[in-house]
Amino acid sequence: MTSARYDKGLLAGQLGTLDLTTSTVANIGPGIDFYFGFGVIVATAGVGAPLTILVAAIAVTFLSWTTSEFTRAEPSAGSFITYIESGFGRTAGAFAALLVTVGYTIAMTGVITMSGGFLALSLERFAHVSIPWVIPTVLIGLGGLWLMIRGVRLSTRIVGIAVGIQVLIMVAVCMITLVEQHRHLSLDPFRWSHLSGGLAGLSAGFPLALYMFIGWENGPALAEEARDPTRTVPRALFLSVGIAAFLFLLFAYSTIIGFHEDVSSTGRSSIPFLVIADRALGSVAFLAWIVGIVSVLATFLAGTTSQARMIFDGGREGFLPSRLGRVHARFQTPVAALATIVGTGIAIIVLWGIIHIIGVGTGSMNPVGLYAECSTFGTSIILIVYAATNLSLPVFMWRRHRARFSILRHVVVPALGTAALIVPFAELFAPGQPAPYDLFPYLTVASVMVCFVLAIVATRRRDRR
Repeated sequence: MTSARYDKGLLAGQLGTLDLTTSTVANIGPGIDFYFGFGVIVATAGVGAPLTILVAAIAVTFLSWTTSEFTRAEPSAGSFITYIESGFGRTAGAFAALLVTVGYTIAMTGVITMSGGFLALSLERFAHVSIPWVIPTVLIGLGGLWLMIRGVRLSTRIVGIAVGIQVLIMVAVCMITLVEQHRHLSLDPFRWSHLSGGLAGLSAGFPLALYMFIGWENGPALAEEARDPTRTVPRALFLSVGIAAFLFLLFAYSTIIGFHEDVSSTGRSSIPFLVIADRALGSVAFLAWIVGIVSVLATFLAGTTSQARMIFDGGREGFLPSRLGRVHARFQTPVAALATIVGTGIAIIVLWGIIHIIGVGTGSMNPVGLYAECSTFGTSIILIVYAATNLSLPVFMWRRHRARFSILRHVVVPALGTAALIVPFAELFAPGQPAPYDLFPYLTVASVMVCFVLAIVATRRRDRR
């Protein structure tokens, strides 16, 4: 299917199903997300933590279904922006464009932080060299920007190699652990009776597990640069979610078995997988730390590449400043959108550092703290975009593709996907959270309100022209 939108800059026909799948898996970040997320999930869900991952995978499958239906009908680099605008009109499209820009830029700031932060932590552990993590973070951010500007095919190939390295090493750690601990193998991690608190434990762990899958939406934003996007993008969506779910479940099961189902020890460890990797790999345990570095770099490249396409489309369609809709004259990449994400991310990191240095913040310059804060706040905004996309699908299909409309495909499944988002929203607003997380619900609501007002103003101003 062709569209007039395809003639406005992006170079078509570069990516196949394999390219889209590897890029999406990299964006999900099976290494870095599991490293920093699983210990907290175990602390809330107990030995049955893998069940929360399984339920999160099902929820993401519902969300992927909605996105695939849009892509089969009208693929676009705008992804969520285009889908929401198609269902609810231009004001809704401008609203989605602003939410996407704010949410993904903040979330990607966390990834940019860890691109240099994890490298600095690794150097300190193995080489006993201490360097300010902000320095490699800025250098890696600028180097990644240069690479992404030079073309989506080049950056995607590098991402594919990075994904292969991290998966190979992490699976090796799991296999060694399961063989060495074969006497402790059981199905307890998948039994409801071993889920702490039952449904309450599942509800508490579910948002964290869902956050681990963020990035599943990578493929649709690359639709205009893909070959036969109405087929390759949906295939890549489901393949990548399936691969990520399998890997997360394998990593989770192996970690729990490696700790002999000791929930307290697993939960106390900041990165449980690195503990079992130390035991499994022995003298070459540094490879597991290399996995962390490679994983975060791959997530940075894949995530920024896809998210820049959405912001690019927002500029191209007039929802955002028009300069964001510009492409590089030679490489035909959305250079302004890419520079905006990376530049804003680096600016946030530098500002955060200054605030902490002068004592306004916690005083801690640990990059893991900023990673967690940006990931949580950015994701809270992105969840709203997911919900709006689900609500838009039945309206879009009824108005523009009524002959293909299906109650099951275009109403029931999106409704299930929307219902799955209620739990993380509820947990976001749960009282008693530590600072600054206790502020995030109010900041999220404020961001939504500001974006909505700006969307109305921008639409009216555009209509007057």
